[in-house]
Parts: sequence; structure tokens; C-alpha cells
Amino acid sequence: MKFQKSAIALASLGLLLGSAYGSASAASGSKSSTKSAAAASTRQTTKKIQAQVDAIRLQTKKPGEIYYVYVNDKKYNPGGVSYQAFSYGLPFKNYQEYVQKAQVLKTPFLQLEQAPEDFQFMSAYLSAYNPKPDSIEGQKLSKQIVAEGKASGKTVFVKKMTDKRWSVTLTYHGSEGSRQAGVFLSIIAAPAGTPDPSIEYVPSLAEPEKLSVEGQDLTYKAGDALKYKKASSPAVNNSQDAQYLEWTDSRTKISYTIYVSKGKITKKALVSLAEQIITGQS
Repeated sequence: MKFQKSAIALASLGLLLGSAYGSASAASGSKSSTKSAAAASTRQTTKKIQAQVDAIRLQTKKPGEIYYVYVNDKKYNPGGVSYQAFSYGLPFKNYQEYVQKAQVLKTPFLQLEQAPEDFQFMSAYLSAYNPKPDSIEGQKLSKQIVAEGKASGKTVFVKKMTDKRWSVTLTYHGSEGSRQAGVFLSIIAAPAGTPDPSIEYVPSLAEPEKLSVEGQDLTYKAGDALKYKKASSPAVNNSQDAQYLEWTDSRTKISYTIYVSKGKITKKALVSLAEQIITGQS
């Protein structure tokens, strides 16, 4: 009899423990399922948003049109201040065709009498001008887009604007078999705008080099001049092995940027490119 009572007691305890364990396991499984469902829902939402943004990006646009897109979603746009701009553009694979079109449209002057040594012309791109983020105009536009986007109540807010000004980009790739093989070089010309004095910049580890070419003031950046250091973090350089040559033409108020990544192109060669552009407008 005692054995029978003990067996019953053990069986009851087993059922009790089993029930408790089962409940805990079920609760844990429920939480895991909830998290998985939430993650899946977030991915699905992000996917739908991206599909809408891509549709706007691929939409046919008229000359001068720019579509500014702001997304009201904390996962897609965590900081709440980012937006994208998609504009009308004209791509060219033939340099002479680009020159002819640029002259007709009266775009910012950006022509080279000859391609840089050991480089081949790849493409030219004309697009509606989008104000630089660090300019007064760019900052005003940014605040406008973000404010209107947040107030719209729409998940994907779109603002269409037009601008008759142009931005021009030329790209070159290093010729195969040359010492510049695999190197990317781009030259950009666009209205300069006025820098916003309220923007504070983290100082670089080295001062950019100042140059004078044909009466124009240029800035050359490479190495430590492209490294920035904050008090709370080590030096950061997102442009390793890159070189920049920048200036704003004092006659036309057009800004120019020559950028090259990696390779063995010299500062002298970049200055020679700048000289071609500057003297070409004389």
C-alpha cells in the first residue's frame, strides 16, 4: 500500500513538473514565435517600402525634374532625417555626343582636350542639379523635405521639383595593362552654391594643400587630409588611397571635383587635368 501511495505521489509530482515545464516551454516558444513574426513583418514592410522607392527611381522623368523621397518608417529611416533624390538624367557612352549635347544645353563647362594618360573614357552623365548638402540652399531644402515628409502622414512621401541647372559627371577607367589598370577617376562640375557657415566640421589630421593654377585657387586632399578624428573615436578614413582636387572657378562660380581611387596617378597629373578644364574656358 505504501508503495502504491508513493507511486501515486511520484506520478502526481511528475505530472506537476511536466505541466510546469510544458508551460514554461510553451511560453518561451510563444515569445520566440512572436519575435520571429515581428522580424518577418518588419522585413516585409521594408521590402514594400523599397519597392515603392524603386518604382519612383525608375519612373520616367522630364528634363529638370527631381523627385525627393522621404520615408516615415523608423526601421527604414532610423534617424528620421534622411531622404533620397532621383532626377532626370542623360547618360552618354560616346564623348563627342556628350560634348555636343552639353553645348546645346549650356551645362557647366567640363571638357578635356585629351583623356588622362593611361585612362579610357567610360561615360558622361548630365543630371538636374541637386543642391549640395553643406550649402545654405541644400540645408534649407533638407529641412523642407523632412518637415513636409513628417507632416504628410504618408509612409512614403514624394515631392516633385524642377531645376533648370545642370550637374555634369565624367568617368574614366584605367586602361588594361597600364599602371592605372583598375583605377576609377571621375570629374564633377556643378553650381557651387554658398557654404552654410552654421555647419561644423570635424577637423582632419592634416591640412589640405592649397594650390594655384591659372589664377584659380585649388585644394588638394590625400592621406591624412582625408582622415578625421573625433574625441570619442579613433581616426576614420573612408577614402583610403583616394585623392581629391577641388576648386570653384572665380569667373563662373562653378565648382569642380576631380576624384581618383587607388592607382599611381600623381598630383601633377591631376593638376594637369584641372589646367585643361580651367584654360578651356578662357
